[in-house]
Amino acid sequence: METQEKLVALRRLMKQAGVTALYVGTTDPHQTEQVASHWKAVQWLTGFTGSMGYAIVTENAAEFWTDGRYKELALRQIDRNAFHINSISDADTTDWDAWLMTQLKENDVLALDGEVTSEAMLRIFRKKLPVKGLRIDCSRHFVGEIWQDRPVISSNPVWEMPAEYAVENRREKLAALRERLKKFGADASTLVCGLDDVAWLTNLRGDDNPLYPFFHAYVWVDGRRALLFADRSKFSDAIRAKLAEDGWTLHDYREVQDVVESAASQVLYLDPFKTPFRLYESVPEERIVIDGPDLVMGMKARKSPGEQANIRKANRHECVALLRLMRWIEAHVAEGKLDEYAVGQKLEAFRRMSPLYLHPANVPIVGYGENAALPHYRPSAAVSARIRPEGFLLFDVAAQYICGTTDLTRTVAVGVLTEEMKVDYTITLKAHIKLARQKFPEGTTGNLLDAVVKAGHWDRCMTFGHGTGHGIGYVLNIHEGPAKIITEFAQLFPYGRETALEAGMLFSNEPGVYKPGRHGVRIENSVLVQKDEKTEFGQFLRFETVSFLPFEHKAIVREMLTDEEVAWINDYQHQVCENLLPMLTDDEAKWLREKSADLV
Repeated sequence: METQEKLVALRRLMKQAGVTALYVGTTDPHQTEQVASHWKAVQWLTGFTGSMGYAIVTENAAEFWTDGRYKELALRQIDRNAFHINSISDADTTDWDAWLMTQLKENDVLALDGEVTSEAMLRIFRKKLPVKGLRIDCSRHFVGEIWQDRPVISSNPVWEMPAEYAVENRREKLAALRERLKKFGADASTLVCGLDDVAWLTNLRGDDNPLYPFFHAYVWVDGRRALLFADRSKFSDAIRAKLAEDGWTLHDYREVQDVVESAASQVLYLDPFKTPFRLYESVPEERIVIDGPDLVMGMKARKSPGEQANIRKANRHECVALLRLMRWIEAHVAEGKLDEYAVGQKLEAFRRMSPLYLHPANVPIVGYGENAALPHYRPSAAVSARIRPEGFLLFDVAAQYICGTTDLTRTVAVGVLTEEMKVDYTITLKAHIKLARQKFPEGTTGNLLDAVVKAGHWDRCMTFGHGTGHGIGYVLNIHEGPAKIITEFAQLFPYGRETALEAGMLFSNEPGVYKPGRHGVRIENSVLVQKDEKTEFGQFLRFETVSFLPFEHKAIVREMLTDEEVAWINDYQHQVCENLLPMLTDDEAKWLREKSADLV
């Protein structure tokens, strides 16, 4: 079905049901960022391939919203005769609620997919739509009713993290969670809904998602019980036995509803942003519900020393694969036969040389020329630009290793650069160095650091339409909460602007410059938050960079850098050699030494 056909079919169902407006999002019952194909409703409806977007359909209109990362991609992919496209990163964009208020009248009906709507989302709709008599209907999944070839959820088995990479065992993690629960009462319970939280807490992983090693599940924990709700057919006898030995009871996925409805605990701690409203609102009325950030999310965000050591190892292996890719691009670009898609495919071959590699953690973002100005552009076998020996090539790639998750971006020169390109690269590099060197007192939130980094852009009346950094999971998500280095509110990181950065958290450091129709630049490393000095002014923190790839010397305008910035670059380049040379062949080592020469 084409987009217009889908809209016709949807509107027919809406009219039959007496629905005035239909909201279609990109999420699953667990509010996962990168959902399995089964849940990609707005992508199926619109043809958009990005991970952040939502649409509202009425009888006579269809609106689509995304953020600055995906604006240009949406303009390319979505039929603008069917949908009007909005970017929430643009100051003059009409918000979804303001637009919807122009469409609704007294006693109208707004439909949401009840299977995936969180309690927080439902509250937002109720608050922002003060229409007299408005009814919000969550009883049907309208898109699902016309989605005839909807993908099924994977039936692949759940697997267990090896002990050396899990670091802490299930018993230790469960005991730590129960200790946190005690703050809310001796008999407090919690429902864990996030798939990454469930995976980390249980030391189990799955293959329900092509990029993130998740399996669809819920967890209930109280002082006596630890219940895991999932598709039991995915669990081997060996894993079932280990779970039981560690104090866990395995239940069918759908049985979670019965447990919540019969909750015996007086106090129940829930994260309204992650809990489906049907589960949240089925808690018995006499129970006390405490809202707050998921307790496991905060635990797993602070990587243990053992996890940090493994993360450094994962980044070394990924950087070796990327170094080989950069060398391969340099050797072949002059032939004029390379294209963006081929670069991503070649990277996969280099990654598979590592015995620790699992699979990609994103669809490779590889943009040449003007495509690099699309922060989340992804080429395909069918649509892929030829790479000419001139200008910039940007690649942003993420991977799952058994010992950690990586996320890196480099912008490399594939030929002659204009002065504008060099200036933009240097502005980006200065911003990258700013975060990498920045010390800050305990209690500092990510929005403050985002502003510090973007100040250099703002001084030039420039900016970039995404945060400077996001949390990174441990063999889990690429984008992990609760903290985020971003100025704006982000729906996927509802606690981001109020959560302080803490020692052990892992973030990306990825400023950029994007000029549609010309070029784009982004430089990204992964950084761990570490303790620094404790002075009379309190405990200070710093960032430890844990990914090592050379910068593009020929793109740097030396005169724009301070002596301190040059010293940082040279020290970083020395660390690149120190970390990677032992893993390289003689020819690769020679290439790296040349690329990592001091900037003078």
